[in-house]
Amino acid sequence: YQKAEASEAWARMNAPNTQLFPWEESSTYIRRPPFAARLESNLGHYTAWPLGVFGDDVTTDHISPAGQIPAQSDAAEHLVARGENRDDLNVYAARRGNWEVMWRGAFTNRSLNNLLARDISPGHTIHVPSGEFFLPIWRAAQRYRENGDAVVIVAGERYGAGSSRDWAAKAPALLGVRAVLAQSFERIHRTNLVGMGILPLRLPREWPVSALNLQPGDRVEVVAQTEALAPRGTIAAIVHRANGATMTLNCTAAEIGRAHV
Repeated sequence: YQKAEASEAWARMNAPNTQLFPWEESSTYIRRPPFAARLESNLGHYTAWPLGVFGDDVTTDHISPAGQIPAQSDAAEHLVARGENRDDLNVYAARRGNWEVMWRGAFTNRSLNNLLARDISPGHTIHVPSGEFFLPIWRAAQRYRENGDAVVIVAGERYGAGSSRDWAAKAPALLGVRAVLAQSFERIHRTNLVGMGILPLRLPREWPVSALNLQPGDRVEVVAQTEALAPRGTIAAIVHRANGATMTLNCTAAEIGRAHV
């Protein structure tokens, strides 16, 4: 510490003496995230569109963007539009303070398949109300939000497995995901979801994702009133099929701190 204080380079560094961090709108590395002042609750009774439907073993590396920022990605286009060099965009980890980069990279892992429809390329989904297919997930989420529509994620076993990555919960929160319905969750990631206001719901064992067979146009009604919510309590999720049929799933509210439920 004393050596650092004696350094002329350290002394010349600009360090504003303010109580609050002075956010710079021009920065492409550190941007004030919307969840820094989040007030709304994701609980309640609502009907949502599935933003993504995934199989087993969706890891935090599948959810949170990692590695080099691809030069032709939406994250790259955002940075280039703000003056960055397309050939020197750095890695996602270096840009993790910029939420506009991170939410554009969420769920874009090349090995992650969205089962909502056939032949959807990684990182894409369907915006059902407009009928527009194969939109980037972040753009479809933005359109749902603008229309006042809720969205959820549906997945299989061991959702959130792997190393703990905070952006695996932050990015879905920025996408407007209100609940994740999965066969089971990795413990730490489940806690991170709760910390970001996303409700983890364990699907009934007899209804894996393959059996649910969610199709474009299907919606999920979640009945998660605050007063009725309790650890390992039953939360109803009603699937409304595009053809008018319905089915009720008695999901379990995942409990923080319990291993792999």
